[in-house]
Amino acid sequence: MKRTPFATIIVLAAATLAAPAFAREDGPRFAQDRLDALVAQHKEASRYIAQDSRAQAQARTQVKTRHDHAS
Repeated sequence: MKRTPFATIIVLAAATLAAPAFAREDGPRFAQDRLDALVAQHKEASRYIAQDSRAQAQARTQVKTRHDHAS
């Protein structure tokens, strides 16, 4: 397929004019939303880790209690 200079110019012009349509215009707002999402994920992960730590501590206490009663 042979390209003509006119077709190349049309494609380049269309690509150049279409690029701003796909650009993000909400820079600071997007950054704040992303930060809020990351903070929420961190909070949830911290809660999960704390629950897991408490569960492990309870399990160790139960094992220790059983071991003390068996002795």
